[in-house]
Amino acid sequence: MEEWSEYMKNEVQELQKKLAQIDLIMEPKKSNKNGFLEILLVKLKNIKIKMYQERSHNLPHIHIDYNNKIHAASYAIQTGVKIEGSISKKYDREILNWILKNQDNLIKIWELLKKGNDPEIVIGKLV
Repeated sequence: MEEWSEYMKNEVQELQKKLAQIDLIMEPKKSNKNGFLEILLVKLKNIKIKMYQERSHNLPHIHIDYNNKIHAASYAIQTGVKIEGSISKKYDREILNWILKNQDNLIKIWELLKKGNDPEIVIGKLV
């Protein structure tokens, strides 16, 4: 289990870096009062990926908190499609790729939850 946990931590770190790259490209550049352009190299924002034991939800899915936004979005594990949430569409492609890459592990976690194991599993949390 510890090997699996470390593997998923590394996977979440990779997703965090990719979302930070999107932020870097998409956010407007700033000039200071001296006219010098400020260039941000990278800024890693908080990310948390989790699953809950929800009896009324049969569709396997994950919840993502990003940049201090609790429950920023939910994504289907089978398809990687956003189910709901306010997270920007600019992240959807990277999140889709991440889900598809980790789909087998995510399905195994979902099945453990459905069998009554730990009612909330945090797949990864980076601050």
